[in-house]
Amino acid sequence: MLNTTNGQRFARRMRGNLGIGPRTRRHRAGRNMHKDILECIANNAWIPGYYSDDRSELFGFAYGSWLAYDKHISGRRVDGNLIALIDAMSPWKFCALLGQMIDANVTNVGQGEQFFNDMARAGS
Repeated sequence: MLNTTNGQRFARRMRGNLGIGPRTRRHRAGRNMHKDILECIANNAWIPGYYSDDRSELFGFAYGSWLAYDKHISGRRVDGNLIALIDAMSPWKFCALLGQMIDANVTNVGQGEQFFNDMARAGS
């Protein structure tokens, strides 16, 4: 695909990796899909060779987003309305959010804090 960003490629690949469609619900077969998405990113970072080289590289871009999410959303450090909005996202939209964070070059928790604060100010 021409003119696709790393974030868009990540979202497409993660959706395919977990069989996520536009109508997939957050909880499927007793599993929390948000946690499954985040677990894929963590497995890629912590277990060398867990994914193929191309998938590993793509999922590697999301590690900074995972760190920021863990600190600020899971840790309840940002605006409560934003946390509720993100918690209510479908897995499809959650993958897109992580892709947006990749495209915004979120590579650490400080950049993640700025990203989430900007998102809260924008009201989305």
